[in-house]
Amino acid sequence: MGVLLENFIREELSERLIGRIEATVEEAKLNPSIAFREFNGNVYDLVFNFEKSEVSVNSVLDASSTGTENLSIEVFLLAIGSNLNCYVNL
Repeated sequence: MGVLLENFIREELSERLIGRIEATVEEAKLNPSIAFREFNGNVYDLVFNFEKSEVSVNSVLDASSTGTENLSIEVFLLAIGSNLNCYVNL
């Protein structure tokens, strides 16, 4: 797990946000026209790319390449403790 993801989990992740993320992933599974979704936090933004099955964790405080971490949606869901750990590529 990368530093940005660890910091996001420690600093901004909540049960409410996990629920919103799970609902969004479920919606994207049912509606293939959903390509992207964004969640904006205080320090970290999440960008879900359902076409590539990946999520980007972006630090709004670091615009350099070290301020972005990309990982698969499945790995992200497992890392945040989601109940959707059986995510399959859309």
